[in-house]
Amino acid sequence: MRALLRFEKAVRGTAIAQVQKLQWEAWSGRSDGQVCERTARSFATQTFNHRDTADNNAKIPFDFTEENYEKVAEILSYYPPNYERSACIPLLDLAQQQNKGWLTLSAMNKVAEILGVAEIRVYEVATFYSMFNRSKVGKYHVMICGTTPCMLRGARDIEDALSKHLGIKKFESTKDGMFTLGEMECMGSCVNAPMFVVADYSNGTKGYSYNYYEDLTPETAVEIVEKLRNGEKPVVGSQIRSKAEPAGGQTTLLSEPMGPMCRDLEELKQKLAEEAKAAAEAAAAAAAAAATAKK
Repeated sequence: MRALLRFEKAVRGTAIAQVQKLQWEAWSGRSDGQVCERTARSFATQTFNHRDTADNNAKIPFDFTEENYEKVAEILSYYPPNYERSACIPLLDLAQQQNKGWLTLSAMNKVAEILGVAEIRVYEVATFYSMFNRSKVGKYHVMICGTTPCMLRGARDIEDALSKHLGIKKFESTKDGMFTLGEMECMGSCVNAPMFVVADYSNGTKGYSYNYYEDLTPETAVEIVEKLRNGEKPVVGSQIRSKAEPAGGQTTLLSEPMGPMCRDLEELKQKLAEEAKAAAEAAAAAAAAAATAKK
């Protein structure tokens, strides 16, 4: 309770760092004075508090390329004019692809200008979703799944292997700017755990890809990274099987399905077209007959 009272008092007039410290004390009951920095490292992949730097400030211009402006127009066409702000996420994603995998202040400001919204509205989105990088990343952003199924299947061993192989810790980049090692929560491939995803920014928007690599071992994880380094295309998806299935192999759907089968959509489309044509011909014949009767 005393910690909570101190927090309330701090909110009224102390510096932000002191507020964060007291907030932690109120939540944890600790007062070691080191927690704010440590928790920021533990729970966030990157800082969300903007500080102008030589390569990231409002004076550095950003604009979409002519080719990407065509994509901007296409994206905006999906939304009614009064809901264009809903295009914020895909436009930020496009800007990130063009800008080598991260969003500068100027890139976010450009998106706000296109959408006709206050810049803070774009900042709110960019700092909320982990898919947006607010600091530089490597050409290949390797994000290991850190959720329970992958962790139980060896995700931490894969992280250790890549960390040692690349000479970096999690959320760091290699000195040559080739790789960034990150983490992401559940990516929905639990049956093929463990896995990681690689965002490929090596060839800009045209060559951008976002591929899953599943059923990994520390050895295959390192092999994939080395293939990427050498410009090769590793096998996407599971590294040991052709589809998602139990570890012991497929146990269901082992014979030809009995039905009912899915409809042949092409056949259905043709049938509907024929019916529409017949209806049109019948309507025309009826109109002609009515015109003849009047005469």
